[in-house]
Amino acid sequence: MIKNDVEWKEFFLEDVVTIGNGVRLTKSDMEDGDTPFIGASEMNNGITAYCSNRNGSYDNNLLGVNYNGSVGFSFYHPYFALFSDDVKRVKWKDTSKNCKYTLLFLAVSIQVQKDKYAYGYKFNSQRMKRQKILLPINDKMEPDFAYMEAYMRAKEQEILKPTIEKLCKHLIINELTCGKSLDSNWKVFFFTEVFIEIKRGKRLKKADHIDGTRPYVSSTAYNNGVDGFIGNDGGVRIFENCLTLANSGSVGSAFFHKYEFVASDHVTKLKRDGLDKYAYLFLIPLVSRLSEKYSFNREINDDHIKREKLILPVNERGDIDFEFMSTFMQKVEQDILKTTLPIYEAKLKLV
Repeated sequence: MIKNDVEWKEFFLEDVVTIGNGVRLTKSDMEDGDTPFIGASEMNNGITAYCSNRNGSYDNNLLGVNYNGSVGFSFYHPYFALFSDDVKRVKWKDTSKNCKYTLLFLAVSIQVQKDKYAYGYKFNSQRMKRQKILLPINDKMEPDFAYMEAYMRAKEQEILKPTIEKLCKHLIINELTCGKSLDSNWKVFFFTEVFIEIKRGKRLKKADHIDGTRPYVSSTAYNNGVDGFIGNDGGVRIFENCLTLANSGSVGSAFFHKYEFVASDHVTKLKRDGLDKYAYLFLIPLVSRLSEKYSFNREINDDHIKREKLILPVNERGDIDFEFMSTFMQKVEQDILKTTLPIYEAKLKLV
């Protein structure tokens, strides 16, 4: 849990970190290899080449901070790398605190100071030692490493979640248009033929929200469309086991909700009895493609939805093949899990 009332304090860098030098190595001296060589670049995490030189400043799980070149840029290196003499090697003095997340927090704290330095005013060892940075502190007035780690983990999830969702949607669309799924027959259907219940949520002003535990779904593109939690029972529309489509705001954003929720007037319920989770998930990337046609200035109203069409797989009778959709998405889920779980297992081992 990230604290909202955290206190901050100024520290000289030399009081909280160790600062090591790199080694002078010209291109003509480099031997071909696969070890990253860290130079004073602001691109590619500071990696400017790969080499196999055995003599030099090899290190890992630390920051490389440019004192020359692109002065002040700071990058985290979990892997073993060779550092040039234009880059300082920075670690926490308390070596037990040197993990990915605390070092990433430190990298940001250092990099915000880069505007005061330049090629003609380098971030050398002496200036680096006396550079002040702001850090969160605990009750002992010491750097709060637990807060730093929790904060950066939360930021990582904030960045990864929408990215993973987009990749999954692209994967599904690619499978639908380029993969074996083309073996199925396809047919055009109006939204009203696919979804038996199409109903917009109801307006509920922020001032009328009552604290509670039921999700409130609005037109945000994040958190599965959940924009808060409320306890309102009267004067609201409560749905479950359906899709929502954002009519305004993040127009075209679509999500599946197995749980009971309150729908705002910025979303429309799309429901068909008998569909399982996977059939609904199959429909999401197809429904959300409406975002390419509509926008904040051209919202999706009730009449627009009734006129819209979807291309869907059909069975031998020409009916929508919901069984195929469900089987297809279960296979996609398995493919994603097989590739994603090893990555997260590896990430856990690095922390």
